Amino acid sequence: MSIRIAHISDTHDNPRIVRQVANCEADIILITGDCMATHGRVPDYRSYTHSHRIDHGVERRYQRSWFRKQAKKWAPDFKGRPVVAIRGNHDFIGYTKWLEHYGADVHEITDATPMVEVLGIRFAGFRQINHIAGEWTGEEFDLRPFVEKALACDPNVLVTHAPPGGILDEGYGISELTTPLFYGEHRITHHFFGHSHYAGGLVLEEGGIKFVNGAGHCIVHEVG
Repeated sequence: MSIRIAHISDTHDNPRIVRQVANCEADIILITGDCMATHGRVPDYRSYTHSHRIDHGVERRYQRSWFRKQAKKWAPDFKGRPVVAIRGNHDFIGYTKWLEHYGADVHEITDATPMVEVLGIRFAGFRQINHIAGEWTGEEFDLRPFVEKALACDPNVLVTHAPPGGILDEGYGISELTTPLFYGEHRITHHFFGHSHYAGGLVLEEGGIKFVNGAGHCIVHEVG
């Protein structure tokens, strides 16, 4: 049986894109991160150069207030359909608390829960990305442990925030993912992600896997 997945990613300050799911014929809503607005850099009073920086405490407080209001609008648009979500590097809080508060059925992939099974599909993945500047959440120098943990879950669908290296990635891809996806043994038929905005909305099929970059879009794809 084919399952229709409405994939959303990297909407940032344009939450109206998320609300497009209300008009989508989909069985599952999939969010692959960075669908929250950010406060932005604040003055770094510890610096003599008067520079600005991302303050994680400021971002968490801002997003708790911002997302509470958005979740109240989003939850009815999901129409009771299950939501699979993973955070991005701009997401300083999780998606579950406020969406569930307003009645949504949320299955969030986290470090503690790298795999969820919804409507017979096994989703697994991780939110970590390659190190950029040390400002954002989930930046790592070595992503191999996260890759290994996700693949050990034996998923049908891989869900990450960042693309694999060399696939719709504009240089932001995870090189540690590419080799096991193309040369390792697994059951993955689809890999959903975002992060690379310029390749948003594009789909590439290679090695029997459909790679889907949802950055800045809400598009329905069939799985199964």
